[in-house]
Amino acid sequence: MSVIRSLLFVPGSRSDRFDKALAAGADLICIDLEDAVLPEQKDSARAAVVDYIAKGNNQICVRINPVNTDVGQQDLAALSQSDVAYVMLAKCSSAAEVKAAETAFATNNIQLIALIESLDGLTNAVEIAKSSTRLSALMFGGADMSAELRCNFSYEPLLFARSQLVFAAAQANLQLIDVPYIDIKDEAGLVDETQRVKALGYTAKAAIHPIQIASIHQVLTPTVEQVIYAQKVIDASKAAGGGVLVVDGRMIDRPIVLASQRILHVAALAH
Repeated sequence: MSVIRSLLFVPGSRSDRFDKALAAGADLICIDLEDAVLPEQKDSARAAVVDYIAKGNNQICVRINPVNTDVGQQDLAALSQSDVAYVMLAKCSSAAEVKAAETAFATNNIQLIALIESLDGLTNAVEIAKSSTRLSALMFGGADMSAELRCNFSYEPLLFARSQLVFAAAQANLQLIDVPYIDIKDEAGLVDETQRVKALGYTAKAAIHPIQIASIHQVLTPTVEQVIYAQKVIDASKAAGGGVLVVDGRMIDRPIVLASQRILHVAALAH
């Protein structure tokens, strides 16, 4: 499973932007067949995405329509014949929806990302997170969630919902992607929100424009000091052979070793 810091959305109806998105430097691009595509364009967008994947552009994600809809079932059927790396399940509200996607993709190695953006999805988040070994990450869908919660689409009103997903993702050791920051001209706001969700336990931030990627990576890429310390922990762990560890005068247990492994993985992405 690849470590993801950034996920860049691109509309499925804009095939002219697919290559530009790939070149933007995000860890993963997500071609959107759901909200970004008008109903009358669903079939042509799906065909364009399948064709793009068939040409060798398979290390991407595709956000499909909800699996409990007819158009979502058409998305599943089309992508089941592909070798795309990830499929994002829009408006995922139950473990049964993850299982349905898992069944559809039984003959390939597609990984799943569950987009939690409803009250039902939030209520069932832990069950969803534990539902399949195909699941690589959860993602928080703040816009739809704020509408259901009847709150503002901003950090403080959504803190409880975000925190619930931190708990669910940690239960299943999944990566956790935050909703895009929608004001692409407000770099300071993007940096601030990314720092906040990182402190909360999020491991990645989605983006809606390539200009946002550098700031997201700046926040989510470990510092030199963090990398040096993480390497000390890993070296000490190997030398101890499972025994008690002390690094720089501090007792080190398994969670810190695991966190150090992640720091080194994330740092490697930046080079």
